[in-house]
Amino acid sequence: MSNLKSDEMQVRFYPRKIELEPKDLLKISNLINGEVVEDPSGRHKPGASIVMNHGDIGSLKFPKIMFPAPNPIEFYLFSTLKSLENIRKLEPVVQKDHSQVNLLLLEEFHFCIFAVSAIEAFLNQIIPVDFRYKGKDKYTSKADIEKHWSIEEKFKKAIPQLTGISIAGDAKKWSILTSLIELRHDLIHLKTLTQISDFKSYQVLYKRLLDYNYDESFVVVKDVISAVGTAQKII
Repeated sequence: MSNLKSDEMQVRFYPRKIELEPKDLLKISNLINGEVVEDPSGRHKPGASIVMNHGDIGSLKFPKIMFPAPNPIEFYLFSTLKSLENIRKLEPVVQKDHSQVNLLLLEEFHFCIFAVSAIEAFLNQIIPVDFRYKGKDKYTSKADIEKHWSIEEKFKKAIPQLTGISIAGDAKKWSILTSLIELRHDLIHLKTLTQISDFKSYQVLYKRLLDYNYDESFVVVKDVISAVGTAQKII
């Protein structure tokens, strides 16, 4: 893996406080050199009550080792960052060697998918289990929000009520965020863009990928997660 540390993403996670024994502050894990616990006695076997970090991971393949489970959002963001670095390296290469364009497109696919996955997972984590959105005529539970609401709806409705801030209120940031979500949506669902039933229908999608501003998008993803996470701690 890369030598990058998770804190280089400049995003901090604040997991909900739960009673642990032994107690742990649940600090963000180092994705590269994560803490490993030797477990010769089997005391930390899967299902045990002792938990560290985001929970211990036990495995039949590694019966004497317990791995601290990092926040999955860390993996999504780290993967996004790695794809961004590869995009930066490949763009000037493709200018001179067009045969490398598929490698560039691959990293752009990864960037969009992992970036939006990070946002969606973060929103689902940050909304408390007992949260109920107060609408005009009814309350909506977290379970229904996760199941039925789009990412945009969560930002526009649940997050302002939960944190007191409106991401959608910043027109530029919101435009960048929604364009990323839309691009990822089109990549995942891959609906044909014309009546032609072959790969010519994807030309527009590939052009969007090649022309997209990934650096700008990554900054917005980090800023949005940091802003909502910080506000949620205060409210």
